[in-house]
Amino acid sequence: MHVDCINMDEAKRLCLRWHYSNIFPPHCMVSLGFYDDQGLGGAAIWGWGTRPRHTIQKLFPSLDTGDYWELNRLVCRDELPRNTESEFLAGCARWFRANQPERVLLFTWADGIRGKPGYVYQGSNWLYGGYITTEIYLTADNEPVHPRFMITRFGTRKKSVWTALGLRKVWGRQFRYVRFLCDHATRKRLLRESSFEWTQMYPKHDDLLWKIDAGEGSRETHNPPRIERAGQFRQPAFTAAMQMKV
Repeated sequence: MHVDCINMDEAKRLCLRWHYSNIFPPHCMVSLGFYDDQGLGGAAIWGWGTRPRHTIQKLFPSLDTGDYWELNRLVCRDELPRNTESEFLAGCARWFRANQPERVLLFTWADGIRGKPGYVYQGSNWLYGGYITTEIYLTADNEPVHPRFMITRFGTRKKSVWTALGLRKVWGRQFRYVRFLCDHATRKRLLRESSFEWTQMYPKHDDLLWKIDAGEGSRETHNPPRIERAGQFRQPAFTAAMQMKV
């Protein structure tokens, strides 16, 4: 597999076709991909999330934004073999070592809310650094509403607001993964300074857990909630409710 830089618009088009989310993080900086006989086979969009410096310095205090990329989107065509994504990630690491040697590491989250403990990163021997519990809201049509959208639109995430909108609140786990690109001595130093334990004791399907609150109180479940593609809000009642002042 030959991995190289590709056009960002082409990478985003592949994501819109095959990825579960049709929205993109704010800082999409580098797009890598590979081609086969059918055209573009996969795309990886690298950049940062909403708080780049805070993110890296919470993990490794001596690093800054220029030292890392966060994986914003990873997608391959569905008909390709199951190990394609892990092979693709390994190719991305080789590309960064050859073309951006100043990058010390790659970082990502596995989306446990979507039922993904991070098997693709495990298959590429990334290190696992524990999890956080995060939240989203679901419409009656099972489309996700990000907490930042609630704050932006209403200035609050109070229960009275999201229940008035007919939303369910869902908590789930997000799993940290990192891939070092640096030399062994730098890697050892960074592992010593991190407040997180980085291992290959990986989470599995049984480690996925959700809490769901539809207004009557939360319940825990190991059964994943149904979540449709993000950012469409097809339900008419929800669309109308977004226009009112709660």
